Amino acid sequence: MRRVFGYAVLTAAACLVLLPAAGATHRAATASQTFTIDVDGKPPNANENFDAYFPRVTTIHAGDTVKFHWAGNGEPHTTTFGTVVGRAMTVYNHLTPAQKNANTPPKAMQLADAAVPQLFPQGPGDAIQSASNPCYQQNGPVGTNVCPNSQHEQPDFNGTQAYYNSGWPDSGGNWSIHFSSSTAPGSYHFMCLLHREGMAGHINVAPASKTIMSPSAQYTIGQQQLAKDVAQLSGALAATRKGEAPIPGVTIPGENATLAGSGLPTAVGSIDEFGPRVVHIPVGGSVTWWLVGAHTIQFNSDKSNDDIRLVAPDKTVHINPAAAGPANAPGQPPPPKPGKGITFTLGGSKSWNGSGFLNIGVWASFPPALQGFKLTFTKAGTYKYICAVHDNMKGTVVVGSG
Repeated sequence: MRRVFGYAVLTAAACLVLLPAAGATHRAATASQTFTIDVDGKPPNANENFDAYFPRVTTIHAGDTVKFHWAGNGEPHTTTFGTVVGRAMTVYNHLTPAQKNANTPPKAMQLADAAVPQLFPQGPGDAIQSASNPCYQQNGPVGTNVCPNSQHEQPDFNGTQAYYNSGWPDSGGNWSIHFSSSTAPGSYHFMCLLHREGMAGHINVAPASKTIMSPSAQYTIGQQQLAKDVAQLSGALAATRKGEAPIPGVTIPGENATLAGSGLPTAVGSIDEFGPRVVHIPVGGSVTWWLVGAHTIQFNSDKSNDDIRLVAPDKTVHINPAAAGPANAPGQPPPPKPGKGITFTLGGSKSWNGSGFLNIGVWASFPPALQGFKLTFTKAGTYKYICAVHDNMKGTVVVGSG
């Protein structure tokens, strides 16, 4: 489910049919090659995330390797293959646009999706361990606990496994999947266990006799797709950095109103910036943040609480409660009921003298009903803050600057 400023929509990862770039090389199946797919994207001049794989479709031969690179800014993602994923994607791809965007999908879609673990619970709690950690399961059904040790060793992918999961790597991480020489020609779907069927792609395994584009040529197509997605957000990014709504006619209320995240209903990507990034207020003044997406707002953080992803001593991956939970601030209340158009509801407020760690925890606020948090500063100073979900999502409040 992609939720952006203005709408909540479920988007399919589109398969773009592009002509080979000039000078692109092709080959039939000879020596094994390695292809690269970026999970998310990282534009050089903005802090944004993209719930997509680049390229969305890659064509290989059996015996080749595909390397997935987590190229984003910390937005949680997995890359997950398997027959349970294939069934879910097959049902999803046969839905009408209205069914894909419905709050309650058809029963067949619900059943197919339920067979694929979620990355996070639908409410408080830790990450689902079979989703947040690598897991390779030949047969279903798929549970929620950490996979048995026998399923931690990564086998070659042959297209018959029920569940073949990367886990939740950190930004910059890599995960490679080697397609067995016995993998039958065909299309093999993969998806993200957080963003579900709306963030998906597939690998086409071509017959050995068929020539295919080179790894570099296919990767270039992916970067072209990313550039197109980045361009869609350019106007919204400029508005966000001024603290303005990216949709004309929407006025953001509140004292020193600041956006925490932004986007557009038609875009693949989301903006992970505070806008404006720097706010100047007098002593006793306030800042009101409106959450667009899932973010934290935290001051005086350190390495123990500045990332929602936590690797335990046994190397398993979890949600970091120190980053995800509130500290010295009220937690998020239940979401308000949507009204006409986009509504803004203050969900909490506090006065603060700048001492100690302050964190509102993860607030998930989506259009058309946005929630805000108001903080009143009682002492002069320069206060830097971050979001623990997204790397480099930073802001500053300057109090008493005159």
